[in-house]
Amino acid sequence: MKRILILMMIIIIISAQDIFAQEKEIKHPVLTSKFHLGFGLYIPTQRVQFKVDASSGDNGINFDKTFDFNNNQITPVFNFDWRFSKNWELSAEYFNVNYATSKVLENDIEAGDYVFNKGSTVGIGYKINLYRIFVGRVISRGFKHELGAGLGLHVLDIGPYIEGNVIVNGNENEFKRSNVSATAPLPNIALWYYFAPTEKWAFTAKVDWFGITIDQYSGLLWDISPGVRYQIIKNLGVAIDYRFFGVKANVRNEQWDGAVKLSFSGPTLALIGNL
Repeated sequence: MKRILILMMIIIIISAQDIFAQEKEIKHPVLTSKFHLGFGLYIPTQRVQFKVDASSGDNGINFDKTFDFNNNQITPVFNFDWRFSKNWELSAEYFNVNYATSKVLENDIEAGDYVFNKGSTVGIGYKINLYRIFVGRVISRGFKHELGAGLGLHVLDIGPYIEGNVIVNGNENEFKRSNVSATAPLPNIALWYYFAPTEKWAFTAKVDWFGITIDQYSGLLWDISPGVRYQIIKNLGVAIDYRFFGVKANVRNEQWDGAVKLSFSGPTLALIGNL
């Protein structure tokens, strides 16, 4: 009996030492910090198509193919995470892409009520602003990992244009500009997962998905970003992510009766401050 008691005491002492050592071990800030503020550069490969008028059928304008633009534009990215309670988190993010160029057309292009004829020099451009806000809750937590889910909103502010010589009612060429714009709110569900094997290194993954029709907008959205973080000092780290953002949306309003199909994919390099 004494041997059993002694063995039990040894087991309890060893277990207590392990628990104490674990409590003394430092976690990565991605699991513990209340605030995270990030600034980075996103270097995406772009695929952009706009259908300016639904009456034109499938005649969308493939901006990347038709105009052969530099599809590796660098754009700044800002993000903010606030863990306002033990299990709840609020996140916000913003990035934008602006582009403008000109080219001599090899084929006619129909844009709304106008036909930009072959051989004309036209200018094209677009702006895309993306705002993301998200509220989520931790659903599983361990000493080195965290899994969470929640609801978010992507707001797309889109404005393409094309300008140059056009055929108007089959008559002589005239210089015209065709531009449209829309702000599309796209709600989504989201998941995140953090795994931090050491106090310096962490692996992250976020997935946002949307597929629904709301009022004037309908479409499909994916926003996927696996990444790696390294903590340089107590309140500053660096992150390397690979992000894919893709959206297909139909727009029906007074400013734009058409559709947009675009995708961005590439690395993001960022500095992240934490408190």
